[in-house]
Amino acid sequence: MITFRYKVLQKDGTLSEGELSAGNRGEATRRLNEKGMQVLSLVEDKTKSSSRKKDKAKKAGEVEKKKTPTASAENKLSTKHLIQFTEELSDMLTAGVQLDTALNSIAKRSETEGIRRVAGICYERVRDGVPLATALRAASPSFNDLYCNLVSAGEVSGALGDILKRQVKYLTTLQELKGKLATALIYPSFLVVSGLVVTSMFVFFLIPKLRRLIESTGGTLPPIASFMLATGEFVKANWIGIIAFLVILIVVIFVMMKQPSVKLAWDEKKLKLPLFGRLLITRFNVQFVETLSNLLTNGLPLVKALELVRGTTPNQYVQEQIGEISDKVSEGALLNRSMEKAGIFESGLIDMVRIGEDTGQLNTSMSKAGERLDREFERAIDRVASIIQPAIILLMSGLVGVMAYMMISVIYDTISVLRNR
Repeated sequence: MITFRYKVLQKDGTLSEGELSAGNRGEATRRLNEKGMQVLSLVEDKTKSSSRKKDKAKKAGEVEKKKTPTASAENKLSTKHLIQFTEELSDMLTAGVQLDTALNSIAKRSETEGIRRVAGICYERVRDGVPLATALRAASPSFNDLYCNLVSAGEVSGALGDILKRQVKYLTTLQELKGKLATALIYPSFLVVSGLVVTSMFVFFLIPKLRRLIESTGGTLPPIASFMLATGEFVKANWIGIIAFLVILIVVIFVMMKQPSVKLAWDEKKLKLPLFGRLLITRFNVQFVETLSNLLTNGLPLVKALELVRGTTPNQYVQEQIGEISDKVSEGALLNRSMEKAGIFESGLIDMVRIGEDTGQLNTSMSKAGERLDREFERAIDRVASIIQPAIILLMSGLVGVMAYMMISVIYDTISVLRNR
């Protein structure tokens, strides 16, 4: 028999620890579940084990490597499905349903195939005594370190349902954040595409017809029309070379961006771009506050929370700044002073962090700052949209107006020449 040390959550919500002898991990887990206990951790106590099975290591390895027919990469969930899975699991756990029962229920009744596969993998592993955080990592790449660390903290503290509920709110906030930015770019993108289509029609169809009309009457094209016609003929004659050049250029840029020094420099420059730089900084501030507040509320230490926050942004320059902040805080420096030296945070956010550190309510203070920054981000998007959209409209209108004036002038000159004959 093998002796296991366990930590479980009783039916009344209290935590308890103890020892249990069983033939293997699966048997120990089933015996605890039969008593209505939710297993949080189950570790073999080697100093008290009366016997060892030679195949135990092999069996444990098989449990960790156990896969569903589909590959793990194919189990990636969209943000919508990730929120749905988290919300369903949170509701069941909060209602008092056992973890393995909740996962099995989701695996059987979910209408989304991806959620069914992920829940099925998690159910099999949790049933064999594997912690939920470990099962999530093996089930799908959608569960990043931030998500899994929160789940692990919830399992240890016995508040997994509440933590998952807060995670739903956090994921929903981030999805809305991305949606706001995407919505602001839809209309300008439509205008640009429409302008390119209209320009192509003029260059490749209308201007060549005007040239034949003018040449038949002995006239000449205006300079602008001649330039556009020459450009169109060059594109038609060398379109293969142009496409090859663009492909090579894209590949070169892609390779260069893989270089750490180049990516670091570009990520820093992006934050200083006119108009868009401030929008990127505001977006990062909102995400930083929402993530850090969520982690602190769930009981993670500040230094560990900063390490996790660092991995939530793709900007390498910002990652380095957060890394320096984490190092300074671990050495005893105040968070607000470290943030101030980084130069990438709003002054209002730094003031709220200072107040939170002074009052000992950092998570509450940052939560309020997040609400204010979210409203500010909406206003920033509106400001950018209010500038970009009229600018694009004026540009497209001017381009179309020049072409229309050119065509009318050519037609008028042609009619004048025909009348004078």
